[in-house]
Amino acid sequence: MAGEAQLRLVGSVASAPTDAELVLAARSGDDDARQALFNRHFHPLTQFVSRLLANSFEVEDVVQDTFVSVMAHLKSLKDPASFRAWMRMIAVSEVRRRLRRNRLLNRLGLREAEPVDLDSIVSDETPPELKVELRQIFQLLRSLPADEAVALVLRRVEGLQLTEIAEQMDLSLATVKRKLGAAELHLSVLSGESHG
Repeated sequence: MAGEAQLRLVGSVASAPTDAELVLAARSGDDDARQALFNRHFHPLTQFVSRLLANSFEVEDVVQDTFVSVMAHLKSLKDPASFRAWMRMIAVSEVRRRLRRNRLLNRLGLREAEPVDLDSIVSDETPPELKVELRQIFQLLRSLPADEAVALVLRRVEGLQLTEIAEQMDLSLATVKRKLGAAELHLSVLSGESHG
């Protein structure tokens, strides 16, 4: 008897729908599908945006704005199976916009740069000396132009290939190479200044 119940239970467990299936259902007005997409991607997107913004207080706003934009433009997604990459592209665009605005506000003296909250980005097992070094690197990243900083994080932290970075940032491959080269040069100059 118990074996029969277990078989029925196992047989009744449906596999989770794919992103493409959820996108198609959400496009048809299925609010449960929209909620499922949000639930599935909220935490990974928050982590991704945290790394791009060095866990700025704006992470929640960027994630929220990204989901609002994603849901508003869901019908424009050509390939529902590419939902995750498309969503990240929207998030990267929002991050770049905010970094540019923040840099301008900092230059105009209308806003002070906030400290980097590394504890929420790195593991508890990270050695203290490495945390100090990472904090310095993230502070240097904040002094870079927005596109250079984003390209560098996508390459060095996210481990994306150049073509993937170009796609995520909606830039040409040549432009991404230029941005990364400029970022490396800026970092070497800035790290030399901070040690000198």
